[in-house]
Amino acid sequence: MELSEFIIRISVCLLLSILIGIERQYRNGTVGLRTNVLVAIGSFMFNYATYGFVGHDQSRIASSIVSGIGFLGAGVIIHDGKDIKGLNTASTLWCVAAIGLLTSTGMLIEASIGTGFVLISNIFLRLISFFIMDRVKKYYRQKCTIDITCSKNIEMVVRNSFSEYVEKNGLRLLSMDKSNISNDSVKLVAVVITSRVNKIDILIKNISAEPEVSSISWDHSKYYVSDNEDDSLDA
Repeated sequence: MELSEFIIRISVCLLLSILIGIERQYRNGTVGLRTNVLVAIGSFMFNYATYGFVGHDQSRIASSIVSGIGFLGAGVIIHDGKDIKGLNTASTLWCVAAIGLLTSTGMLIEASIGTGFVLISNIFLRLISFFIMDRVKKYYRQKCTIDITCSKNIEMVVRNSFSEYVEKNGLRLLSMDKSNISNDSVKLVAVVITSRVNKIDILIKNISAEPEVSSISWDHSKYYVSDNEDDSLDA
């Protein structure tokens, strides 16, 4: 195969992978510009090398590349508790490898169209997914039940601090009940609605800093916001 044809194909591969890599770099993805380009160029060269083999079977090389990218993609997937991060990055790497394969076989138009669809998926479908999630967040919140055991001496201090934090951060306080545990201590049970559970963590740290708070715990569950309810929460 002519050297000029090799240069044209690998140049197109470089350009297309740069387009995808720039989008990933801009989004501050786990894998950025250089890695996407290297994956595409690597796939290109592995597959292109088969043209120099006598009696070669290109399908075997291509299938090996797919398997290899699978292992590489698994390395960027991160499990964070119940959350899984990096799936989109791994999928993009898979697509970039496919673009490298397409350009190595001379399917430059097909590779360009594929690149366009990858960019559409990562840019425009991203916006659509955010829109859908915003609609979901409009109706679903977290109902947090907070149990605070403290000295009677600081009951009003805890109440005031609690109310001030709730008002400042746009949370919704549904109720706060009190029960006497002993002559010296009381238990406050507050129910708060929020869209951001991390704000409850901050609230817990602030309240627990009070010297006469003996214990504090909380739990949460999903809460559905009906259409006639005020939705001016911390979303």
